[in-house]
Amino acid sequence: MNGKQRMVEQSKQWLCDALINLMAQENFQDISITEIAQTAELSRKTFYHSFKNKEAVINYLCDQLFDQYFEQLLQQKPQVGEMMLKTTFDIFLNFWWQKRDLIQLLIRQGLFDHMNEIWQQKAIPRYQQFAAPWHVHGTPTQVNYVMAFQLGGFTNILRVWLGQDQPESPEQIKDLMLLAAQQLADSLNTGRLQI
Repeated sequence: MNGKQRMVEQSKQWLCDALINLMAQENFQDISITEIAQTAELSRKTFYHSFKNKEAVINYLCDQLFDQYFEQLLQQKPQVGEMMLKTTFDIFLNFWWQKRDLIQLLIRQGLFDHMNEIWQQKAIPRYQQFAAPWHVHGTPTQVNYVMAFQLGGFTNILRVWLGQDQPESPEQIKDLMLLAAQQLADSLNTGRLQI
């Protein structure tokens, strides 16, 4: 990355940070481009060189979050069965626990569902990169449905867990998630799914 590219990325980060700071004080819909640029100590022209609108800033923020999260997922070593599940839950819960203030802000601002849409779009192309024993091998349509099912569970955990004023610890949530996964597996192994 050359000096100009670094400056463009730095400006994007400053604008992103400025929007986050403003959202902590006012409604996302009420925040103007001018406010974002002024808070970042940049010009409106610089804003429009970096982003089309403030929704694009949110997209950039979500892209960064998921790139960081997937990078951590991809670093884990393949394991079998329950150990892989426990490690994946640990990575998931600890990563988002560290980002809880931001997630709570997105929930309060009504942007959490938008974040989920971006997650779904980014996760599908990376599905095969993360070798988990519960992944299915099928057509793109089948993979899309399976990813929607799996990500729906994960993101709804985030919404319920981090949507609280005083969320439980990651370890407590991991135990609940493991119990739910075990109950699902047990119900399938007995030949009847209990709903």
